Amino acid sequence: MEDILIIAPYPELAKDAMQLCEKTDIPFSLISGDPKNPWQQQINPATRVIISRGGMAKSLRKMQELPVIDVPVTPADILKSISAVARSGYKKIAIITPANILSKPSRVMELSDQLQLIFATDADGNIEDVVKRLIQDEKVEAIIGDRVSAQIALQHHVHSHLLKSSEESVLTALETAMNVLRAQTSERTKTKEMQSILDVIHEGVLTIDPDGIIKVYNDAAKRIFGFPQDIAGRKYSDCFTDPVLLNIIKEKKEEHQMLHTLANGKKIVIHHIPIYIDSIFQGSVGIYQEISKIQNMELNIRKRLNDRGLTAKNTFDDFVTTNTEMKQVVTEARSYAQSEATILVYGETGTGKELFAQSIHNASKRNKGPFVSVNCAALSENLLESELFGYVEGAFTGAIKGGRPGLFELAHGGSLFLDEIGEISLPFQAKLLRVLQEKEVRRIGGDRIIPIDVRVICATNKPLFDLTQEGSFREDLYYRLSVLELSLIPLRDRKEDVIPLAVSFLKAEMQRENRVLVWENTDVFLPLLDHQWLGNARELQNAIHRLVICTPEGTITQDLVSQIIQSIKKKQKTAQKLEVEISTDFRKMETDIWRKLLNQYDGNKERLCQVYNISKTTLWRKLQIDNNEQIGE
Repeated sequence: MEDILIIAPYPELAKDAMQLCEKTDIPFSLISGDPKNPWQQQINPATRVIISRGGMAKSLRKMQELPVIDVPVTPADILKSISAVARSGYKKIAIITPANILSKPSRVMELSDQLQLIFATDADGNIEDVVKRLIQDEKVEAIIGDRVSAQIALQHHVHSHLLKSSEESVLTALETAMNVLRAQTSERTKTKEMQSILDVIHEGVLTIDPDGIIKVYNDAAKRIFGFPQDIAGRKYSDCFTDPVLLNIIKEKKEEHQMLHTLANGKKIVIHHIPIYIDSIFQGSVGIYQEISKIQNMELNIRKRLNDRGLTAKNTFDDFVTTNTEMKQVVTEARSYAQSEATILVYGETGTGKELFAQSIHNASKRNKGPFVSVNCAALSENLLESELFGYVEGAFTGAIKGGRPGLFELAHGGSLFLDEIGEISLPFQAKLLRVLQEKEVRRIGGDRIIPIDVRVICATNKPLFDLTQEGSFREDLYYRLSVLELSLIPLRDRKEDVIPLAVSFLKAEMQRENRVLVWENTDVFLPLLDHQWLGNARELQNAIHRLVICTPEGTITQDLVSQIIQSIKKKQKTAQKLEVEISTDFRKMETDIWRKLLNQYDGNKERLCQVYNISKTTLWRKLQIDNNEQIGE
C-alpha cells in the first residue's frame, strides 16, 4: 500500500505522474483534484505524505494535518509558458502564482516595446480579486496561472494559459516525499522506542513544554494520577488538581526525592527537573515513583538476587508438647499471628523463642514476605546499628562499596525478629523507638528516608517491665513492643514433654547424621527426666545429637542414655574455690574472676551465661574482650 499520494490539480500533471511509474521505483497513488470529483473521499487513511501544486497544495494544508509537498515550478517552466503566450501575439501578459511557488515577484518587467510582463501572487488578496484588478486596471491581454486563475480569466473573456510543471519537477517532488517518509519513520521509531521504555519502567514520567502543554506521558503516570483519557496536548493545569504538584510545575521548581501524598491516598516520591537551554526555559520533566511499587520491586529483587536465608522454616505444626499450659501458649500465638501488632516473647534460653517467631510469621498474612532474625546481644552497639539500619558507601571505615541495606529494609513486607532485646543500650533504644513510630529508616551516613512495612517480634529472658522501673529500659519502648505478650514455659516445668521432644530430636538427628538407630520402647529415655535441663530444648537437642553420634551399635539402651546424662552433669560441675589475686583495682579482680569461671566451663560462654543468668554482652564487658573478638554462639 502506497504511503505517497499525488493529487493532480490538472490532467497534464496526472499524465506526467503516470508516465513516471515506469521511470522510478518510488511507489505512489494518484487521484484527480478536479472539483467535480469527490476526491476528498478517495484519500486512503494509510497515506502519510501528499504531493500537489499551487492553490490545491495550499488548500490541502488547511484541510488536514498530513505533510504536503509542492510540485515545484522552475524558471524554465515559467519561461516556457511566457514564450507560448507571446507567440500567440499577446503583448501584455500577467503571470499569477501562489505565494508557495513564486514569492515576492517583481511587479512589472518591460522586456521590449512589444512585450510587458506583470507578476502577481495570491498573497496580494483573494485570487478572483487579483485577476479582476489585472484585467480592469492593468488591462492585461493574457493571464498565465494555475487552474483557478485560468478559469477566472476565461470567465472575463481574457486569454488564459495553464502554468504547468515538468515531469522532472514531479520526480523532484516524489524524491522529497520519500525523504519526508524516511524522516517520519525515523522519528516514529524513536518515539516508539522511547514510549516502550517509558511504559516498561515503574516510574510515572510526564513532560511539559514551555507553554504548559503536556507532550509525553506513560502508562505509569496515567495509573498513578488516574488520568481518565489521553492528556497529550492538554494544559497541565487542566489535568492536575493537586495544589502541591501545580505549584511545583508553575514555579519551575527543581525537586528531588520529595515525599508527597496524593488525594487518592497514594504516597509518591517526586522528581521534577526544569529544563533550561541558554538560560531560556524549554519545559520540564516530572518523574513520579509510587512508594508501594518501589517497595514491592525492591522486595522482589531481594528475593531473586539472593535468598540469603530470609525465610521462616518452622510452623506451629512443628511444636511437640502435651503440656496443657504450653498448648495454651501455642493457641495464643496462633491468634496473635492474625494481628499486625508487635509481640514480646518471654522465655529462657533454649525454650524456642525464635521457633514461635517463625511460626507466627508463617501463620500470618506476611508469610510470603521475608523473615529476618538478629540477636541483639551478639553484636556491639555500632555493629548492631549498621546491621539494622544499613549504611551508605563511605559512611565509616570499612564500609563496603555501594553501601548495604539494613535488616529493616530486607524485612520489608515481612517480619523482623529481635532476640535478646533487653540487652540494647538506652541510646539505641531511642533510635529503635523512632523507627517503630515513624515506620521509616535512614541508612548510616545517608540522607534518604526509606519507608518500611515490617512487623516486629521481640524476645527476651529478662523482665523488661522491671528494667523500666530501674531506668535501664525505656518505658515508651516497652509499651511499643509489648502490645501482645507470650510467656514460654521452661522444660523443667513440663517434664511430660522431655521424652516426646527427645524422640522428635532423635529422628531429626539420625537423618542429619545418616544413621539408623532403634530402641525397645520410650522407657530407655527415662534417665532424661533426672536432669534439670537449664538450657531447655536446646540443651536436650544437643544431648540427643551426642547420643546419636556416640551410640556404638544400632540399638539405644537406657544405659547409654544414662551415660550421656552423667557426662553432661560432670561437665557442669564447677570448682568450689577460685583463687584470685587481691588488687586495689576492683575491675581487674572482677575480670579475673570471670576469666577463671570461663575456664571452669571449658570456654563455653553460653553455658556460663545460662548458669549465672547474664547475657553475652554483659559477659563481654566483664571479660573486657577486645572489640574484634566475637562472643561464640
